[in-house]
Amino acid sequence: MPGWLAIALTAGVPVLLALGIGHVMHQLFTPQEFAANSQIGAVKYGFVVEIYAVVAALALVGSWDIYQTARDTVQQETANLYMLALSVDAFSGPDFASLREEMRTAIRLYAGAVVQQDWPAMQAGQPSTGSEAAFQRLARVFLDANGETSGQQSLKQTTADWLAQVSQARIGRLSVMSRTLSGLIWALVLTVSVATIAFQWFFGGGHAAIHYTMGAVIALIVGAVLLVALKLAFPFVGDPALLTPRPFLSLMQVT
Repeated sequence: MPGWLAIALTAGVPVLLALGIGHVMHQLFTPQEFAANSQIGAVKYGFVVEIYAVVAALALVGSWDIYQTARDTVQQETANLYMLALSVDAFSGPDFASLREEMRTAIRLYAGAVVQQDWPAMQAGQPSTGSEAAFQRLARVFLDANGETSGQQSLKQTTADWLAQVSQARIGRLSVMSRTLSGLIWALVLTVSVATIAFQWFFGGGHAAIHYTMGAVIALIVGAVLLVALKLAFPFVGDPALLTPRPFLSLMQVT
């Protein structure tokens, strides 16, 4: 969904939920009943908030790890592809003209397959093997290249290492969507979030307008935590997404 819609939902739904629960509670209980429950209610609410803090931290740390892993794999993949592109000119001379063109073409086709086939699937949260044929072509071109000089022959071993790192990063990038937080964790986060929003209405707090305002602020905080956790846990999803195929587009221009 668009970014503005995600913000509106994660901010608006908790606030509406908080105000709705507040309205129901004030219809069911009198201010005197709220006041009588203030002391014990505040103690219990503090306990609920501590649980929420732990669960929110768990979700944010886990989501940050997913985002960081995805970012690092994309950087590793494009960095090694860039080194492969730089190594093409090592095969100098008219005899290697067709090989150099084939190497550059293979890099461009692979980067294009990632942008046009892998990325839309990752944005939709679906597995993809769209770049498999392009990667196999890339690997064959560089692995089958036979140099004439000692420098070209030694470079072949280095390019094999770069290809292996591209392959490892590619698998890591494609498997990021399967590393998202468990559904049980998301269920726990939502449950504790709703409990935090609802439990604040079980005790009084001065004027009703002040209590409603405090409830809305708490709901906004809860919604913001959920939004950040979701964006980090799904770095390729959304408009705009946290991670874009811009490095691959830049690589296509280099080659």
